[in-house]
Amino acid sequence: MSEKNYVLVEENEDQTITTIKLNRLEKRNALNWDVLNGLEKAIEDAERSKTRVIVITGAADYFSAGIDLNTLAGQDSSGGERGPDLNTPPHFRYFLNTRFHPLIVKISKIEKPIIARIEGFCLGLGFELALACDFRFCLENATFSMPEVKVGIIPDVSGTTNLTRLCGISHAKDITLTGRTFGGIEAFRMGVVNGVANSREELDALVKKYSDELIESAPLAVGLGKKLINDIYGQNLEFGLEMEGLVNSQLLTSKDFMTGVMAKIQKKKPKWQGK
Repeated sequence: MSEKNYVLVEENEDQTITTIKLNRLEKRNALNWDVLNGLEKAIEDAERSKTRVIVITGAADYFSAGIDLNTLAGQDSSGGERGPDLNTPPHFRYFLNTRFHPLIVKISKIEKPIIARIEGFCLGLGFELALACDFRFCLENATFSMPEVKVGIIPDVSGTTNLTRLCGISHAKDITLTGRTFGGIEAFRMGVVNGVANSREELDALVKKYSDELIESAPLAVGLGKKLINDIYGQNLEFGLEMEGLVNSQLLTSKDFMTGVMAKIQKKKPKWQGK
């Protein structure tokens, strides 16, 4: 949790689901250094814990309004951080690559599935954060936009990359080159989100059902499966086949594999050990 409680962390009763809540309510969860630092720490703590699923959401009725412009302009002193020099391209690129991008890489590399639970505003960097997660579920009236082109820049924290991977070139261009706003139903139609709900209760139930499905699967297989899919995307068939074999050669020696086989034979629910 960050010093100013801008990021809240909650666990369910059996500690299998960790919920990370953006909690900078006065700024509609706009991301400043306090929020970014708190989010990074929460993810690292969850990686070390026994939790099986991580849910990232907003503490109120919005996900995130994007980056705090004061942070981008170097006028945000929270967290003891210095902003980038926007007038020096090499420095900005260095800053982006070493300060913002590592958070996206950590979300990708953690071998635990991460779900973005979205309601209200999901804009700019907040949208990119959601796209970096493994799954996204939203309310019908959620508001999505990549507005960067409206101020003369493009998404640069995985937005263009992940949109293209998720929903194809045509939809990625539509979203990033127009900067237009669209809702949850259209987000689902374009493949931006995995599911859409018409009430908060339905959204919570949808996220819980999906989390339970993930928890019922073997944790090592889920983790290495996530890593494999992320790593082989865009590679040739032979590389993918080779990597599948390497992953399964390890999983076949795990205790969880034997547990799963015996549970199937005995028609019982497996008790996974993650070993």
